[in-house]
Parts: sequence; C-alpha cells; structure tokens
Amino acid sequence: MLFLKRIEAFGFKSFAEPTTLNFEYEMTGVVGPNGSGKSNINDAIRWCLGEQSSKSLRSDNMEDIVFSGSANRSSLNMAEVTLTFNNSDRKFSSLDVNEIEITRRYFRISKESEFFINKNRVRLKDVQDIALETGLTKSSLAIISQGTVNKFVESKPDERRELFDEAAGIAKYKKRKLESIRKLARTQENLDRLNDIMNEIERKLPSLKNQSEKAKIYKEKFEKLKNIEIAILVKDIEIYQQKLVSLNQQKLELKNNIIDLSRVTQAEEEEFNQISKQNYKSEREIIKLNDEFTSIIEKIGNLKVQKLALENQQKSISTGNDEFKADQLLSENKKLKLNLDSENQKLSKLTLDNDQLNQELLKTNQELDSKNESLGQINRGIAKLESSLETIRQKQASNEDLFDGVKSVLNNKNNLPGVYGTVQDLISVEKIHEQAIGSLIQASLQNIIIDSGESAKEIIRFLKVNKAGYATFLPIDTIKPNFIADDQKFIIQKANGFVGFASDLVKIDAKFKKAIDYILGTSIVVSNFDCAREMAKLVNYRLHISTLDGERILPNGAIVGGSRRIKITSLNNASMIKEVEEKLFTLNEEQKTTNELIKVLKTSSDKLREEISQKLSYIGASRKNIEIINQDIEDAKREYRIITGKDIENQNSVMSTLEEEILEITQEIIDADNLKEEMQQKLNVSRSLKDKSLERQNSLNESANEKRKLLAALKEKEFESKRDAALISEKLNSASNRLVQNYGITFDTASENIQVEITNEEDTRREVMDLSNEIKNLGHVNLDAIDSFEEENDRYEFYLKETNDVQTSIKNLEEAILNMDNQMVIQFKKVISEVNLALPETFATLFGGGTAKLIYTDPEDLLNSGIDIKINPPGKKINNINLLSGGEKSMVALSVLFSILKVRPIPMVILDEVEAPLDQANVERFAKYLKSFTANTQFIVVTHRTGTMENCEVLFGATMEAKGITKIVQIKLVEAKNLISNQE
Repeated sequence: MLFLKRIEAFGFKSFAEPTTLNFEYEMTGVVGPNGSGKSNINDAIRWCLGEQSSKSLRSDNMEDIVFSGSANRSSLNMAEVTLTFNNSDRKFSSLDVNEIEITRRYFRISKESEFFINKNRVRLKDVQDIALETGLTKSSLAIISQGTVNKFVESKPDERRELFDEAAGIAKYKKRKLESIRKLARTQENLDRLNDIMNEIERKLPSLKNQSEKAKIYKEKFEKLKNIEIAILVKDIEIYQQKLVSLNQQKLELKNNIIDLSRVTQAEEEEFNQISKQNYKSEREIIKLNDEFTSIIEKIGNLKVQKLALENQQKSISTGNDEFKADQLLSENKKLKLNLDSENQKLSKLTLDNDQLNQELLKTNQELDSKNESLGQINRGIAKLESSLETIRQKQASNEDLFDGVKSVLNNKNNLPGVYGTVQDLISVEKIHEQAIGSLIQASLQNIIIDSGESAKEIIRFLKVNKAGYATFLPIDTIKPNFIADDQKFIIQKANGFVGFASDLVKIDAKFKKAIDYILGTSIVVSNFDCAREMAKLVNYRLHISTLDGERILPNGAIVGGSRRIKITSLNNASMIKEVEEKLFTLNEEQKTTNELIKVLKTSSDKLREEISQKLSYIGASRKNIEIINQDIEDAKREYRIITGKDIENQNSVMSTLEEEILEITQEIIDADNLKEEMQQKLNVSRSLKDKSLERQNSLNESANEKRKLLAALKEKEFESKRDAALISEKLNSASNRLVQNYGITFDTASENIQVEITNEEDTRREVMDLSNEIKNLGHVNLDAIDSFEEENDRYEFYLKETNDVQTSIKNLEEAILNMDNQMVIQFKKVISEVNLALPETFATLFGGGTAKLIYTDPEDLLNSGIDIKINPPGKKINNINLLSGGEKSMVALSVLFSILKVRPIPMVILDEVEAPLDQANVERFAKYLKSFTANTQFIVVTHRTGTMENCEVLFGATMEAKGITKIVQIKLVEAKNLISNQE
C-alpha cells in the first residue's frame, strides 16, 4: 500500500535546489555513490517528522541542516521539507482527511522552526503526536539503518525491548504512564503544598475572625458616623456658601466704593497740590507785578512833580489874569485832547483784547468739553474693563467655563494626586500664531496634565464615585511624544510658506513639553491655504497642517476651513486677565493724561474769565473817563468863549517851549497811567485767581479730610469683610476637604445622597462626639481583616475542596497507571507470542534453515523484562550471539524485524543500507523476502547492492553534478524490465 506519496525538499542539507520525489510504487530504491546525499532523503523524512537530535541527523548542530553553500553556490538561510501522506485508510487516526501534508521549516538566523499540517501552523508536539499514531518514530521499525540492525543484535536485552514496545503499541502507554507518574509526583507535591497552606490558614483564621468582627463593629459605627457627619458637613457648607456669597457681594461693593472714593480723593489731593504749586507761581508773579506797579507809580509821581514845576514856572511869567486864564484854558484843552486820544486808544485796545479773550475762552471751553467727553468715555471703558476683570476672576475661581469633569478635578486639585493644570492654563502663544495653534489645539485645551498614570487611575475613580463627569488626562510619565523624522523636517523647512512646527510655536514649561509634543508633534503651520496644499502633497497627506488663518488639512486629506476667529487668550483665564489688565493700565494712563489736560484747560478758562471780567470793568471805566474828558473839553470851550469871546478850536497860538515840555510830560503821564492800568489789571486777575485758589484749596482740604475719614472707615469694613470671608472660606474648604479626604465624595454628591435628616442640630453633634469616642475606644482596627478573613476562609474552603480533588486525582492516577501496566503486559506478552510464532519461519527462510526464539530475561516482571534471542543457525549451536559473523548478525536482526512486520505491519519502512554486511546470495534472498511485505507496507530502501536494486520497482539515483549539491534522477525498473521482456 502506498503511504508516502511525495517528498519536497529545499535548502535541506545538500538539496540546494527545490527537489521533489514522487512515490508511485510500494518498493523504491535510493542509490548513488558515497557522499552523493542519498541518505539525506532518510534524514529529511526524520527531520520533518519532528526529530530534534542533530546527531541523529548526522550533524553537529541544527544550523548544519541548512545548505551551507558550495564553490559556485551561495549559502541559504532556510531549510524546508514537506511530506505528503495518503490517509484514505486513516492511519493518522486523529485527522479526518484523505491526504496529510506535513511541513517543517528552519531559519538559520533566528534559529527557529515552524511546523505546518495541511498548511496550518502547529506545534512540534502536534507533529510528534500524529507520527506516534502511525508508528513513524525513531525507536520503531519505520526507520531502520545499518546502525539500527547492529544495535539490535549487540544491545542489551533491556535496550532491545524498545523495539518490541513499539511493535506492541505500548510505547504510547509508556509515554502516558511516564506523564502520569510525573503528574502524580507533581500532584503529590501539590497535595503537600496544599496541606502546608491549609495548616498555615488554620493558624491564622481564629485571629482574623476576631479582627474581622471588631472591624465590622467599627465599620457599622463608622458608617453611622459617616452618614451623620456628611449631613452636618453638607448643612455647614450650604451655610458657609450663603455667607460667602453675601460677604463677597459686600466685599465687591466696598471695593468699588473704596476705588471710587480713592479716585476722587486722589484727584482732589492732586488738585490741591497743583493749586499749591500754582499759588506759589502766582505769588511770585504778583510780587513781580507789584514791583513793576510800584516802579510805574514812582515814575508817574516824578512826572507829575516835573509837570507841576513847569506849570508853576508858567504861572510866574503870565501877563494878566484874563490872558493867563485864556492861555491856561488853551493849554488845558490840549491836555484834555491828549487824554481823550489816549483814552479812545485805550478803549479800542481794551475792546479788541476783550474780543480776543472771548474767542480764546470759547475755544478753550470747546476743548474742555471735548476732553470731558473723552474722559467720560474713558471712565466708562475703565468701569467696563473692571467689571470684565472681576467677572473673569470669578470665572477663574469657579472654573465655570470648564467641562464638569475638568471643573471637578480642578476644584479638588489639592485633594487629588499629581494635578498640574489644564493645557489652556499652562500655555501661551504669540498673537500672530493664535489662529493656527487654536485650530490645532482647541479640542485638547481642557486636557489635564498630570504626573503619572497611577494618578489618572485615582482621579478617574474619584470622578466615577461622585458621578462628576469625565476628563482627558495627559500623564507625563506615560504619554509618548509624537515627532516628525529629522530628514522629513529638513525637507518641510525648505518648503514654500513654512512658518514653523506647531509644538515649537507654543510656550510652555519644559516640564510639560512632552504633553505639547504629544498633541502637536506632527502638526505644521504654513502661511496660507495654497502653501498648505503644497505641504500636504509633500508629506503625502500624513501630517496635520494649519494656515495662519486657522484653515486645516488633516491626515488623509480632509479639509477644515471657513470663517471663525479663535483666541487662545479667550480660552485662557490667566491670559485674559493679563490682557484686560494691560488694557486697563492703558486706559488709566489715558485717564490721567486727560485729567491733567482738563485741569490745564480749566485753569486757563478760569484765568480767561477773570481777565475778561477785568477788561469789561476797565472798558466801562474808560467809557466813563471819555465822557468826563469830553465834558471837560466842552467846559473849557465855554469858559474860553466867555473870557475871550472867541472859539477855542479856531485859536492857533504858538506854543512856548515851556508849554511843549508840559504837554510832553502830560503825554508821558498818560502813557504811564495806561501802563499802570494794565499792570493793575494783571494784578487784579492774579490776586482774584489766587483768592479763588485759596478758597478752592480750603474747600478741597475740608473735603479730603472728610473723604479720608470715610475711606478709612470703608477700608476697615473691607478688612473685616475680607477677614470674615477668609475665615468662612477656610471653614468651607475645610468642610469640603473633609468630605473628599474622609469619604472620597464631593459636596454635590454628598448633598444628593444625604441619608440622615437633622432635626436637632445640638443632639446630632453630640451623637457625632459619642460615636467618635466609641470608635476611638475600639483601638487599632484592621479594616482589611474583614476581607482577609473572608478571603482566607474562602481559601481554606477552596484548598479543602482542592485537597479532596487532589486526593481523588492521585487515586485516579494510581488506578490509571495500574491499568496501563496491566494493558502493557497483555499487549507486550501478545506481541512476543505472535513474533515467536512467525520468527522460526522467517529465520529459516533467511538462513536456509535453523531456529530462533525470543525469550524474557525476567519472566516474573514482564513489564520491565528485557528480551533475548535464542538462535540455532543450520549446522551450528550458538550460545552467544556475539560469536556470529557480521553478516549473520544482520540476518538475525532482519529475521526478527521481518517477523515483527508480519504480525504488526506498519504503513512505511525506510531501510538505510541494512543489507550492506550480507553476501550476494543473502542480499538476493533478503530483497526477495522484503518484496513479500509490499502488500501492507511501503518500503524506501537506500542501497548500493545490485541484488536489492533489481528487486525494486523504481530507483532514485542521487548524483552530485555540482559539488555539494544533490540531484535526484528517477529510473523505473518496472518499465525497463517490461521493455527488455518485449525485446526478447
């Protein structure tokens, strides 16, 4: 029966090229000169069926089975052999298929083997097990070499027994028995360990039981205390929160009042100081004007003295009363005209100056109105920013803009391990990069950076217990940063429009850089969308790309874009506070500058108003003077007409030198008087402004004193509010922390799960004290003792059951071993009996006569007895088998082997030069006898004897055309014999 259908080998020993041997006949010979590689066929079969001994494969180590190269052929790194078997009669009983393909591969570099059955990856044990099913094992008749024959004859009876164990089919029982004995030993060891463990547990259980009962009492009291204390803490926290809200509102109002009052007080103090400086300047100006005024008065006095002297001189030379009177009137008329001209000029100048001052006042007032309006806008802006700042700070304190889970973690940051903060709180970005980074990082802004995965586990447990939401955590110890390869970075940096690698554009503490590299490590920022498209093609759409406007191209080509403005600062409270504070500072500086300008303009307006008032007063006086002068001129005209009967306007008398001097001095006096009036105006303005300033100063001083007192009172109230708020806040935090630290729950969770209703707070608090004392009196309590006792008790019950199971298992194993021993004895005895029935005939056929018999070395112990052979060749009496020649020893061994095949046929036998020691006649006898077994067994015969070759139906010739490389040539002797017969 054909069992082995095909051998395929590649890389195994000398099979450097893929080689296939197809078996079509029951008896196949393998021939070839020594060293041609014919025995490698036998080695290939043994190796593929799981042979692990390199020496059994005629190699020093397993690497030697891989083709190592030749002069013209490089070495290979893998050896592979595939055997294809016919399984139609289910020789492989565990495999329900008609054809079995077994493959083994070996890799020289990794030194690893792979096994396949019908192309499915299997273990070495799986291959060895199915080989055992068919008897294709090393110690069976399946593979017989010349060494096996010699060993059979020359080995000790105990070693010779192995062959009969295989024939009897008890090798598998022995293997199972050995496994059972090992299992029994291990089981006994397990039983010993179980007994030791149980003894140890029995010693601990009483103590653990006492500790467990004590712990249960503690837990009961603690649970009661917990429920009561949680109810009290919730009530306290609610009261604290209400008080804190009220105090914070009071603080805010006081703060705003203090700010407003401080601002007004400061403005008044600055105005007071400014007035003091201005008064000092005014005083110096008044002193200077007084000095000038005094100097002019002195000058006028001197001129008047001169004028009086000249007038007296003029009187002394007068000729008569009427004539003197007429001359005096003429002179007086001239003087009056001089005064009139001077007064008209003065009036004109005063009027012109007044008009100019009114224009300046109008312009100044317009500018003052504009600045006041600007100041109002600035003040409204400051108020708005201050309100925004307070809102942001409240949001920052309450974390109200965060996801619930993130808010819960940050609110309990001090009670949770390893929390550093959110990404948005720890980063900063230049304004130019805000849109790009914002679009890339927006989904990760509320990720929480923590120190380790262990902290994440504890925080997540906290969130679950309190049903407080979820969060994403970035543990610094476990997150793996994302990076772009350096060679790719170099190419990207040279690309058009490249701005930077996103992770490099974010500022963050070096301690947290891993987190940003994790989020943005594979992101690139470019200038515009066209550059983004070019960059995406350059990186083969594998990286995140964003433009400065926030448009994005995602890995694999998705595009995000449109109209959206993202501000990292608007998502980062600290940055927002900083930004608002900077704007507030700028507005405060503008307010200060505008206030200074308003003060200057107001001072200028007040001065202009005072000057206008003075001008109007002097204009009125000047008009009055003109009327008086005109009246004096008319009186002089009338009196002159009475004295002389002439019109004074028609008199053209020649003035004397003395008269001219008098007129000149008169003009000088007029001019000096005019200058004196101007000086008087300035003095009046300065004195009036100074008086008003002093009055304003006194008013400011009184107002400032009152405001300081009020400010001190407000600050005292603010201090008290802050102190009270801090105290309440500390109590609130303490109560909240006690909930988290003692019971692992938040206020929200506690308030939703209150199990105790407080009707009498005093009694409830007394009960808390009593329970606390009772718990304290319990002393040291091992809470783990409850679980430990239950665990140890369960272990004891488990090990007790295990002990019973192990004892049962030991009993079953012992019975199984006994049954296997009985079965092995029965099968072994049967096969020896059957072989002894077939051996005489086989021996006589091969030897041409004589007898042979197998005998037990220890008939009383068939399980362990060795096997000896008693033979009587024709014409000889042999007491010691070792006295036979080499050929005779081979014949004896072959007789026994053939006898075993008769009673226990196996599907395939490989014979490797077993007939080598035989002479030609015995070779032919051997070959013909061998052929008689082909009905049940397939033979592969490695030989170099002609007699054996002639009896084979096909020959595989092994040659080495190239040194070190085996080539197989097939010769069908059946066809050759038929051809010869036909020719004859």
